[in-house]
Amino acid sequence: MNLFTEYPEQDEAKYCALMSELVKKNMDNLYKGEKQKIAKRDTHSKTHAAIQGTLEIFDFDEAAIKQELRQRTSLTEAQIQGISLKQGLFAKAKQYPVWLRFASGAFSVKNDYEGDTRSMAVKIIGVEGERLPQSHELKTHDIIVHNTELFFVRTIKDFYGFFLAIYRAGLFPLFKLLVLLWLKLHPYESNLLQTSFKRFPKSLLTERYWSASAYSVGLKSDFDPSQPGRVPVEYPAVIKYGFTPVSTQAPHQPLPLESRPETELQRVKASGAEDNYYREDIIQALAKPDVEYAWDFQIQFQTKPEMSVDDSTIPWNEAESPFLTIGRLTVKHQKVDSPLENDFGENLSFSPGNGLAVHRPVGAINRLRYTVYSIVAQSRHSKRGVKYQEPSVETKY
Repeated sequence: MNLFTEYPEQDEAKYCALMSELVKKNMDNLYKGEKQKIAKRDTHSKTHAAIQGTLEIFDFDEAAIKQELRQRTSLTEAQIQGISLKQGLFAKAKQYPVWLRFASGAFSVKNDYEGDTRSMAVKIIGVEGERLPQSHELKTHDIIVHNTELFFVRTIKDFYGFFLAIYRAGLFPLFKLLVLLWLKLHPYESNLLQTSFKRFPKSLLTERYWSASAYSVGLKSDFDPSQPGRVPVEYPAVIKYGFTPVSTQAPHQPLPLESRPETELQRVKASGAEDNYYREDIIQALAKPDVEYAWDFQIQFQTKPEMSVDDSTIPWNEAESPFLTIGRLTVKHQKVDSPLENDFGENLSFSPGNGLAVHRPVGAINRLRYTVYSIVAQSRHSKRGVKYQEPSVETKY
């Protein structure tokens, strides 16, 4: 394996096609008849809130970042000199309006006291530049992050097998045994699901988020967009994204990660009441007039081949490649609780393939994601009777 290089999976096209058809069938099975009007995503189904914010890209010192890479990583001088950070979204200091969608990762809407991964999808508005061919919008860039450093499956084939078991379990209750069988036959993935996807953050507004999957910084002069997934493709550099919660006051120290108390979780569960804790927390927190929340927007470089681009179950060691801050995301006081806001969040469409060409999503799981996310969005909008429009700076609920 070479640095900054993604590789095709065996039978990748076959399993991408199978997964695409399965996603269509799953959406049709989940949302038919009267349920079409309330069609949701097939994963990250529960929307907690859609809110506005600002992403500021700093006028960062590229030379200083390269010097830090020399001191703290194993990259060679030639590799460091080949990196050009000041391009695309990072090209210049600028403030971008953003829409954020907070959600839980499960295949269906569940109570918040149930273990799950939590996500923050960031839609950056007013981004100019050459687009990825998979983009569904013209002037936005999407970054999708979760409160875990990794994904739970290594390959498209494995994800297809898992999703097929989930789909069949939805057809007939007895088929739920197929999910248990898949987990038993895949102990590595089962362990990740049990240990890495069970955080109960105190607030989604003070949680840390990672992209888990990788993205390019720039493209080689001979880059051919038809090649990823067919042959190995090398990039000038490959990174992952992170959002670390920080104090809104200088020097913007990282905030400690906090969890919901176990006693509270048990109490709510025992009560039998519906638990929408995270939505209620966001509504109450942002209702305060002078409130502000912030995250450092960070990038982490792949610094050696063992930090896999294609296997996103392997987190990149921060001791070997630290996250470097290049911007800040802020959220301030706003009214969140309205039916229009809820519909807006449900209808927003995000994809790792929506954005600038120089920040191309890399790795097999990313290639699958931008394929199926588009299918799910089109199905969801069609069933809900939504004529999708790209959000802009002027967009209101």
